Amino acid sequence: MQFSSTRRRTPLRLVFVVLGGMVCGLSPAHASVVTLTLGAGKVSTIFENQPNNSIGKGPVAFVGGDASGSPRRGLIDFNVAANIPAAAIITGVELTLYLAGTANGDGTPRAIELHRLTGNWAHGPTGLGVTDFSGIDQGFPAIPPSPTWNERRYRQNQPWITPGGDFSAAASATATVGQTLNAAYTWTSTPALVADVQAMLNAPSTNNGWMLLNSDEWLPDSYRIFYTQAWADTAQRPQLQVSYELPAVPLPSAAWLFGSGLIGLLNVRRWQAAGAREV
Repeated sequence: MQFSSTRRRTPLRLVFVVLGGMVCGLSPAHASVVTLTLGAGKVSTIFENQPNNSIGKGPVAFVGGDASGSPRRGLIDFNVAANIPAAAIITGVELTLYLAGTANGDGTPRAIELHRLTGNWAHGPTGLGVTDFSGIDQGFPAIPPSPTWNERRYRQNQPWITPGGDFSAAASATATVGQTLNAAYTWTSTPALVADVQAMLNAPSTNNGWMLLNSDEWLPDSYRIFYTQAWADTAQRPQLQVSYELPAVPLPSAAWLFGSGLIGLLNVRRWQAAGAREV
């Protein structure tokens, strides 16, 4: 008695359809959105009516007019490039500062603007070790290389192009700051703020931080006082929250899978041909 075996051939078209579907189903890998919080690298204050005074590393920064209506401006920056991957795409930015005080109990809400600084500066040791911020709204005699109203680095032959600091004319973000002491005030994400941080990441040498500017800075008793990175309570120090994602990366397994499938297909066809000869 003679037996014959029949082996079912897998249609070639079907195999390609299955392989194609598997490859197309593999989309590029996307990293999840990452959110991290950075502490300030440096925070300083410069004084219009005291052009040789500064607070370089003190516990607070002043932003706005004093009793005579003379502006104080705060400078702040964060080391973005040291904490975020170079290829990251910035998707959101928020700055949070905590209010330490107001000028003579000023209760009028003040618009505090963030302007990207275009001039490099150093915070210097002026005010280092000070813990009590009452009565220091005129600053201290500047110690090089602290910033002052006229100079990016005091007595280093590095003046600002414009006295009072070099910064973009347009505000990147604005927050209305009231009088609630120890409260957190946040500059919420804007396209301009996101663009600032992306530029700081892409070209770290241009990261000079922001100028904190009170829109009422020429009005008497309008300043706000914010805790800095030198403040004793770490929970009340400046915080920059940055959200980012990484660019899409194609999956190399897709090409591997398709190649492996073709090899497997050839083996199947060889097996089918061998089976046909045996019958």
